[in-house]
Amino acid sequence: MKPVWKDSLKEYCGRDYYPWHMPGHKRQTDIHGHVFDDVIHASYDVTEVDGLDNLHIPEKSIAQSMAQLSKIYGSKASYYLVNGSTSGILTAISAVCDQGDTILMGRHCHKSVYHAVALLGLQPVYLYPGMIKSYGICGSITPEQIREAIKQHPDAKGIIFPSPTYEGVLSDIMSIAHLAHEAGMKLIVDEAHGANLEFGDGVPKPAIRCGADLVVESLHKTLPCYTQCAILHVGDSELTERTERYLKVYQTSSPSYLFVANMEDAIVTMDAWRTGYVAEYYQCLRRYRESWKQLNNIHLLSPEEVLETGNFAYDETKLVFVLKKDGMNGQEFMRQMEERHGMILEMASAEYVLAMTSIADTEAAFSRLHTALQDMDRRLENGNVRDEKVYNLISGKMEITPEEAWKRQTEKIPLEEAADRIAADFVTVYPPAIPILVPGEIICRKQIAYILQGFATGQHIEGMTAKDRGKDSEYYITVLKNA
Repeated sequence: MKPVWKDSLKEYCGRDYYPWHMPGHKRQTDIHGHVFDDVIHASYDVTEVDGLDNLHIPEKSIAQSMAQLSKIYGSKASYYLVNGSTSGILTAISAVCDQGDTILMGRHCHKSVYHAVALLGLQPVYLYPGMIKSYGICGSITPEQIREAIKQHPDAKGIIFPSPTYEGVLSDIMSIAHLAHEAGMKLIVDEAHGANLEFGDGVPKPAIRCGADLVVESLHKTLPCYTQCAILHVGDSELTERTERYLKVYQTSSPSYLFVANMEDAIVTMDAWRTGYVAEYYQCLRRYRESWKQLNNIHLLSPEEVLETGNFAYDETKLVFVLKKDGMNGQEFMRQMEERHGMILEMASAEYVLAMTSIADTEAAFSRLHTALQDMDRRLENGNVRDEKVYNLISGKMEITPEEAWKRQTEKIPLEEAADRIAADFVTVYPPAIPILVPGEIICRKQIAYILQGFATGQHIEGMTAKDRGKDSEYYITVLKNA
């Protein structure tokens, strides 16, 4: 046997590619003269030994480190997560809800939220975000929605939704937290894509400073941390005991202390850089955002546009480039950015592409992206102006809970024959891993059409199997048997 994966990884990372995607360190070890991986090698890879500390029972240096985190973030407690935000989401929901409870949740939540719902046998009540309809981008959850949902489901134990979304749209956490607490409910915010907010210029504010009870952040998405590094903040001290109990359940019993060291280093360094390198990064970002307004065939989603469409706030570090001409779809645009310019973007939909920025992006990196965008703008010149489309968040009616669906017998059938059947597994577009189909939902024809369009435009869809038929493939989906 030879090291196939290792060799392919070395070969890929040796190319002249620039990552406009997560993780936030952008494959750089030295950022502004600070070396972030100075302890990330085998000689520092230790376990729970005398003289150090235990992540699950912190009493020494890790306890001191987490106490510093609370001061930096203004939380009641903050915990390092070495199993990514997924472990934090599972922990937070378990800390708030008991088996069979009702939870109010955004239908655009990450699949880890749905996994927690299924594991705990929760009764989900879906909250549907507004849409920036011409692009198909999920918007804010509004206080008015929360008020109405609480009125209809006063027995719900908690509320959870993402803010910011994958594309950077935020909700009014302060107002929603106030409504939740008035009703005796706990607010969990999936802030996986907003770890950068604490170290920005104060607008928008992070959820833990707006009254949320539990907040989960993926540090690796937007900060100079390794993949799998995340953090969980507690804003309500009443939840501390249950949070610590479930952290022991969902985190590995053999945590990586290299990850802990990397997270601490990144947070302490970012805290020190607030008025220096972070401020310079925002100035550079805003200067280029202004210059990209001059593109003729590519439109950059702006904070003003997000607010004008009825949303609360926007994280401008996310770059959503909308294609105004039909010369190519998002996947083709993304492919050409890679092949022609070595620019690797985070994701592509039919209408737009997403580039993620971080403190590691320098003037030279933005300049290189600018040159690539100018070239792609010229290549779109001869296309026709796209017809404006109206997108809505599509979902089927929930017939039974995800937990009940997981317990039933299943079968696989062709996707085209699945209308009016009950989904037995998740089908998600990845990234960002928001389920199109959820176990227990009645599958509708619009969902089938959306999935087929996704395949046609080259999107990555998980939860399907394909049966080869010569040159063609027929996609199969898992549904409940005899239902």
